[in-house]
Amino acid sequence: MTFSLARSLLVICAASLHVVSTDPDLSEAAATIAQTFHLVRHMQLNSTILLQTYLRHQGSPFSDLDFDAQRIYYKGVPPADIPFLEWCNLKDCERLSQNYEAYSTFFEFLLLIRNDQLELNPNQEELLELLKITHLHVKGLLSNLTSIMVALRFPVTRTVDTLTLQAVEANDFEKKVRGYVVCLTYKEWIDRTVKDFARLIKKLPAPSFSP
Repeated sequence: MTFSLARSLLVICAASLHVVSTDPDLSEAAATIAQTFHLVRHMQLNSTILLQTYLRHQGSPFSDLDFDAQRIYYKGVPPADIPFLEWCNLKDCERLSQNYEAYSTFFEFLLLIRNDQLELNPNQEELLELLKITHLHVKGLLSNLTSIMVALRFPVTRTVDTLTLQAVEANDFEKKVRGYVVCLTYKEWIDRTVKDFARLIKKLPAPSFSP
C-alpha cells in the first residue's frame, strides 16, 4: 500500500492565529497552516488503516473479530483523553505544546514498534511499510508544529529520548500488546489533533481556508 509522502513533509514558514490581516505574506502563511489541517485529516484516515492492519497480523487474540482491549495502557504512551471543558479552555500555546509533546513520544514509539515487527513479522511488508510511512508523517507533523510555535513566539519544549534499552525489553506477547497500545493511542491522538486544528483554523483569515 502506497501513500503520498509529500503531504507529510509540509513545513510552515510563518503564521499568526490571533489576527485577521490582509498582508500577502501572512495570508500565504495562513494558507499553509490550512494545508496542515488537511495533512492531519489524511493522517487520520491512515491511522485507522494502520490499526486494522496491525491487529490482522498479530494472531489471536488480536486478530479475533471480537477483540477489544481499549482500556489497556502502556507506560510512556501519552493518553489522548482530556475532559471536554478542559480541552475547550486550552490556550493556543497549550494546545500546540501538548500535541508537540505527544508526537515527539510517538516518534520514538513508532520506531520501536517497527523494530518489534521486523522481528515478529519480517515478511509482512504492508504492515512494515505502513509503520514506516506513519513515522514519516509524524516527523512532518512535528516539523509543522515547531514552525507554527516559532512563528507565534510560543516556547518549544525540546523533548529528550525517553526510551532506554532496558525499558523496551519485552517478550513477544508484550511487544504485540505494546504495538497495539501505540497504534490505538496514536489514532486517538490524531482524532484529537484534527479537532485541535479545526478549532485553530477558525482564527485564520477566512479567504485562506476552504473545507
